[in-house]
Amino acid sequence: MKLLIDVGNTAVKYALEHEGRISPVKESDIEWQKLTAIICSQVGKGAGLQWVESRASEFGLVLEQAQVSPRRAGVTCAYPSFKNLGIDRWLAVLAAHALYPTQDIIVIDSGTATTVDVVTAQGIHMGGWILPGIDLMISSITARAERVFCDENTPFAAEFAKNTPEAVKNGALAATLGLVHSAKQQLNNGSALVLCAGGYGELIKNHIASAVFDDLLVFKGLSVWWKNPQ
Repeated sequence: MKLLIDVGNTAVKYALEHEGRISPVKESDIEWQKLTAIICSQVGKGAGLQWVESRASEFGLVLEQAQVSPRRAGVTCAYPSFKNLGIDRWLAVLAAHALYPTQDIIVIDSGTATTVDVVTAQGIHMGGWILPGIDLMISSITARAERVFCDENTPFAAEFAKNTPEAVKNGALAATLGLVHSAKQQLNNGSALVLCAGGYGELIKNHIASAVFDDLLVFKGLSVWWKNPQ
């Protein structure tokens, strides 16, 4: 059994992989005596991981940090300076290609930031984009523009707005969806699979035909990374 750890910008998430099945788990429910490996994806500072390292050492385990490399699991990284690519993006790309090896894929992960990465059916990572996440877009415009305001009750919709809160929320959603359309154009493949993850992943999936939402994408990427050292 492997413990998978995803250290994001705002939260630390845990999952267990056993016999090919990945299941989210709470800190208090980790069965340390059954673990054979601990693999971590660290985007945030991960200041709270000392307890994991301490517990791991009690059972003779080492916390293994996933790293970006020029090539792994059949995927070639687009970045010449590959270490500058966020590990969460790299793992999402590895998972995407492993899950759908015959398709061009647009991976969009919407959390604190929204990232888009494109990987072809041949395993070529084309690169991608980073922009503020939907919440960050909303908070930045309402904080800096005096008469622009929003509220929590207004739903997101992919349509023209008729009031200011709608304009703010729908605008943030439209800007995010626009990345996917632009990626399809640059990829020259309108039928490329769109794979969504992150806090707003399901919202984005619901506005893109044939898109797939996968809340375990980074965890799956950790598993792919660990199983494919080359």
